[in-house]
Amino acid sequence: MASSVSSSHSSAFLAMPLEIRRQIYRYCILQKPLIDVSSGVCRKNRFDWSEELNEHHHQDSEEFGDIPFIEIEQDEESESETSADCGNNRIMYELYPSSRSAFPSLLLCCRQITEEVTDILYDDATMLVGLHSIGQTKLAKLPKAREKIRKMILILRPTPAFYNPNFQMDPIIWNSILGNLSILGIIAEQPSKTESPEEELENDIEKWITRITPICDYIGQSLSREAEVVVDANDEEKTVKVLEKAIPGRCRFQNFSMADVIFRRGRYSLESLDWDDVDDGPTSCRDIINDCDFDLYYSD
Repeated sequence: MASSVSSSHSSAFLAMPLEIRRQIYRYCILQKPLIDVSSGVCRKNRFDWSEELNEHHHQDSEEFGDIPFIEIEQDEESESETSADCGNNRIMYELYPSSRSAFPSLLLCCRQITEEVTDILYDDATMLVGLHSIGQTKLAKLPKAREKIRKMILILRPTPAFYNPNFQMDPIIWNSILGNLSILGIIAEQPSKTESPEEELENDIEKWITRITPICDYIGQSLSREAEVVVDANDEEKTVKVLEKAIPGRCRFQNFSMADVIFRRGRYSLESLDWDDVDDGPTSCRDIINDCDFDLYYSD
């Protein structure tokens, strides 16, 4: 009986025009989330960084706290009277108590509603991926989801993991992502004198340039021609030149507020009193999005 009621409700809902259904979905799901693929942390924010790239002024953002997201996988053979068989499609979504959100229930209505909801989620979401961490490994486990990603921030940092000679951007993973992006943000941290002894800095920079050049070349070759590219390289000339050569005429360089903690700028600068409150250890994607003054504007 419950199944037939659920089915009749779904049929009535699907009789509405798609545009109206999409508006209803947006009231039920997280708006414009930033998802750190490496750690599984999702940040709610009331602003869309991609829509604010043309704004060259700083505005305050609202902190909502970090909420974990999970992946749902339904095997091809699984069947249920209350949920559609989604094959191997993995769906990333916010984990809310049922009293707070209708989102989990939406995913259990039927296949068509599930597909429509996840399309909206991926259109709005920005994926944060650190190539110096396990971001690529996580993406490898999401074959269906990769094709839906439209906004991404790549973080390149000179860590030991990043210099692993066995690491490369796997075309099987990245071709379907880069070819479908509408906007790509890149944070590239060239080695600096604050991290490297002066006598080693020049060699460290050359090692960095050698490492990022093939990565940037691959990104430039695989990226959608329609995608917008916005880069924060902290005005480091050598890194800027590599990116300009790899993605000619497409890179827009500006400071991302979220990258201040990486580059030790602004209130994170060595001259700032606030720096004493910041952990001096390695910075991960999780460290960035836990910043209490986080904003998604990617501008000064």
